[in-house]
Amino acid sequence: MKKQMSNPGIERLKKIYSLYDEAMDHMEGVCQKKCSSCCTCNVTLTTLEAEFLIEALTQREKKELQARINHCFPQKRYIPKMTTNRFARLCVEGKEVPEEENDPSWGKCPLLADDLCVLYEVRPFGCRALMSQVHCSEKGYAQVPPIVLTFNTLFSQVIEHVDENGFFGNLSDMLTLFLSDNTFMRFSDPAGIPDDGRFVFNEKIPVLMIPLEHRERVKSFWKKLSSL
Repeated sequence: MKKQMSNPGIERLKKIYSLYDEAMDHMEGVCQKKCSSCCTCNVTLTTLEAEFLIEALTQREKKELQARINHCFPQKRYIPKMTTNRFARLCVEGKEVPEEENDPSWGKCPLLADDLCVLYEVRPFGCRALMSQVHCSEKGYAQVPPIVLTFNTLFSQVIEHVDENGFFGNLSDMLTLFLSDNTFMRFSDPAGIPDDGRFVFNEKIPVLMIPLEHRERVKSFWKKLSSL
């Protein structure tokens, strides 16, 4: 990987990732190296996260990544119909929330090799947020503490808010799009976004989805996030 150029959006994203690591510092989980049950083809990310990932790669690494995705592209995968902030807005407005289909049995993440992520250092938040207090491969499910879910929701909302002019989609679709564009444009112009149902627009935070019992616990982190 190469040293990244200075980019205000990416610098903010890196600070958000660092704050998340701080928030999770004392959370106990059983996740360890080569624990890859959660590494499925259903990973999602924002355009800012995709840009962060792509810009960390050399030209050779970009070509290798494109070849890997082309070879392992999942035909059946989770394609989101809404973002976290759109979900929050629909709930506040009392509108119907669209149904989504998401099945981990559809396959592994194309970035997985020998149960290890080939781009672990620049993985998106959707991957960073996965943790469990039980072994998923043994139990068949993850056991996530409610406070972790609250932190995950908060940080997801903030990342989307920071990338308000971007959009959101499946990792395979997003990286294919970015790798096919030599300038790695930010797609800030809505006209530049493929209108084929694979991507949804990001939105600003309409309301924070923080349960009353967790507000004091996350208060200091929300203050830090707000200052970025």
